Amino acid sequence: MDTNTSSQGGNWLTRFEENSEFDRFSIISLGFLLIGIVGGIAVGMFARDHIWQIGVIAGFTMFSLSMMLAVAPMKYIVRSTILALAVDVLFMLMNLG
Repeated sequence: MDTNTSSQGGNWLTRFEENSEFDRFSIISLGFLLIGIVGGIAVGMFARDHIWQIGVIAGFTMFSLSMMLAVAPMKYIVRSTILALAVDVLFMLMNLG
């Protein structure tokens, strides 16, 4: 019988963070790629007319990249990456019309 019950409960984000330390560098590489592409599209195509939106996107992107470069705990890296991507998508949806 398995005595490790920490990965059986909780939501998907908590389980992912518990198991992400093994794949730290691949997750960081994917984060760099996703944030670079989605952030560039958000600024170049949707938010180029609004300087304050560019500032918000750049701020969340730089925070996430700083967490990755500082080799912070995976909990902070994953959550800051999700937050930066959510802000990018939010501004894309706001500027569609």
